Amino acid sequence: MMQSLHRLFIIKLFLVIFFMSGETAATPREDAIKSGFLYNFARYSDGDWFNPGVNSSYNICSFNPEFIAAARNTLKDLTIKNRPIMVNLLTSEEGGIADCDTLFISKHDIDKWAVLFKKETFSNLMLVGEFDNFLSSGGHINFFIIGGKVRFEIDPIKLKKSGINMSSKVLRLGRIHEREL
Repeated sequence: MMQSLHRLFIIKLFLVIFFMSGETAATPREDAIKSGFLYNFARYSDGDWFNPGVNSSYNICSFNPEFIAAARNTLKDLTIKNRPIMVNLLTSEEGGIADCDTLFISKHDIDKWAVLFKKETFSNLMLVGEFDNFLSSGGHINFFIIGGKVRFEIDPIKLKKSGINMSSKVLRLGRIHEREL
């Protein structure tokens, strides 16, 4: 009897740890899918946020090294408007963002987003995140997981204010963010 209770406890503990670890860390596959979405968001957008006549590359930036590794692998040899894609790791909130065309804020970087959002005014920069209230706090596109699949919600009004015109094809694939009046 005692042995079976001990075994049941171990199994339950394992299941709790297993499911909690899945919640906290994105897998390399999930990061690769998200980087593919970022590629298509840029590919199916136009506007002032990226000028291929001036920029030598399309720059995707993030503070998350795991995402950066997956994105570099996924997006190597791809281009946006005939410019190579560069994937850059940001090391502080202080520098490097001015060179970014897309900024990805992972759920592990909410604290950095809070600092950035207070002191920055973002124009000509696509802001993509993956945590609750990202759109309400100033973001443009937010990833979420439903049924093990990566989905996104989008705020086309904020995109437009940042000089980004997103294709209606992309808008139809995402959930449009409902603004509170």
